[in-house]
Amino acid sequence: MTLKQLEAFYWAASLGSFSVAATRLNITQSTLSKRIAELEASVGVPLFDRSAQRSVLTEHGTRILGHAHKILQFEGEIHQLLGTPPRLAGLCRFGVSELTALTWFPSFVARVTTEHPDLALEPYVDLAAGLERRLVRGEIDFAILPQSSEDNPMLSSVPLATLEFAWMSSPRRIPARAVLRSRDIMQHPILTMTAESRLTAAYESWAASNGVQGRRVLACNSLSAIVGLTLADVGISFLPRLFMRKLVDSGQLHAFKVVPELPSIEYCFKWRTDDTRAFISALGQFAKEEADYTLSLGFAA
Repeated sequence: MTLKQLEAFYWAASLGSFSVAATRLNITQSTLSKRIAELEASVGVPLFDRSAQRSVLTEHGTRILGHAHKILQFEGEIHQLLGTPPRLAGLCRFGVSELTALTWFPSFVARVTTEHPDLALEPYVDLAAGLERRLVRGEIDFAILPQSSEDNPMLSSVPLATLEFAWMSSPRRIPARAVLRSRDIMQHPILTMTAESRLTAAYESWAASNGVQGRRVLACNSLSAIVGLTLADVGISFLPRLFMRKLVDSGQLHAFKVVPELPSIEYCFKWRTDDTRAFISALGQFAKEEADYTLSLGFAA
């Protein structure tokens, strides 16, 4: 019995798919199947019901699943006790929100590839809801995204930054230094992200609490596109203050104090709670040290 065999068994059982587990472990499905078969030969009983369409555990497999997870946890704890950081190698698939991709994401990737050249990165840029689904299914290893108001017990997270948002418009639409109230918001077309964005969820909660029933003229899955549409005076939008500060300072956009204020949004590093692989905690620490939403790329600079 080896750690690699237990790892193959645990992830195939937890994710319910040999193919997804093989992708997560960066091995072929035949290699994963071979390791599980070797483990079954070692313990002398079948751990999976091969007649099922999915990866269904036998009674024996169910009984040892928790123990396999504990053994994998012990491996990480041994490294921590000895102060010997594990070598980070293989393939890491992860997700980031667009705002992260447009700010400190390049510095994060540069640091990881410099300090751990044997670790290959495969990032995805998506909206928060899509990233969380990928995490739960085991298709990505971690995600950097806005925190949800509803906790998923399958996922753990650590905070990275809390961002303030403000209503913004073209200078042609609303004079500078205006103080907006909910009734003022309703007089303008509203530009928002699509429903899978946590920014939209935060706005909808704020609007419902404050009786705002504005006319939403457009929903888009790209923050950059929303900024461009706001610059073109298609409508007003709520945008992160730090990210937009240069466009506001240059007078290309106006940012407004709103009564009541928009909620702040916390960005976090999130992973599956049962994922004990050492590189998850290592990259989580990198993210905490590199997270800087004052950086700006592209037109926002």
